[in-house]
Amino acid sequence: MRPPSRRLPLIAILATLAIFGCSRQEPQKGGESKVTRLPDVLSYAEPTVGKSDTLVNTIAPALSPWMILWRHAYSGFQPDSLIRFGVAPMFRGGPVQPLRELYPPSKEHQSAFRILSARSPDGRYDLIFDSYLCVEADGDKVDISGEPESAPALLDLRRKTAKRFDGFGGVNWGAWASPTRFVLTGTQYEGRNMGIRGWVQVYSLRDSTVTTYVTRPLHSSRAAAYRSAWESWVAMRYHATKQVASRS
Repeated sequence: MRPPSRRLPLIAILATLAIFGCSRQEPQKGGESKVTRLPDVLSYAEPTVGKSDTLVNTIAPALSPWMILWRHAYSGFQPDSLIRFGVAPMFRGGPVQPLRELYPPSKEHQSAFRILSARSPDGRYDLIFDSYLCVEADGDKVDISGEPESAPALLDLRRKTAKRFDGFGGVNWGAWASPTRFVLTGTQYEGRNMGIRGWVQVYSLRDSTVTTYVTRPLHSSRAAAYRSAWESWVAMRYHATKQVASRS
């Protein structure tokens, strides 16, 4: 059975914004109505890492494609705009499985495994950004669907094992910064002021830790701009891989 579309939570949030954000204000006495525009970046008092975080400086080149997408929601975003959230043991939840239980994927997941993944520089690992996602053609459009929760997976092609683990939130993108370090990124909604944050998790296979960074919160209306940019990127990857497959 095809997983439910992950677009529904965003649609529901934007519908809520439309209800509360488009209400008509009565004019003030003695003049025109005063409309207060919500800021794109909500003013939570949290220190950013600045230029001094060596880990952020190391992974910045690998993060470049994601930063281009995130700037559709957060104009002028730079790696030093991140906020350090903390360090924890990685790969919480879920056992190590034989590779054959997860790969090759079922037909409905083949496109997502192919285009939403990254091979480690030494060729040993394949990082699947979200093993629950499906990417399929729907006429002229590309449809993206999946479970409400994300499930990244790390395939060890040398040992023939697979590890599916919990995502921090909605996982959208990933990359390798070195043969033993990879990053995953995505978004997470906040309760305060209907906010949304971007997040970056840095996984180290060398010491089995994951370091989490978050962005300053944005107003949830900015989620649509990021989502649109991400969907366009997925569609571009989908069509590119289809063209390569048709020529081979």
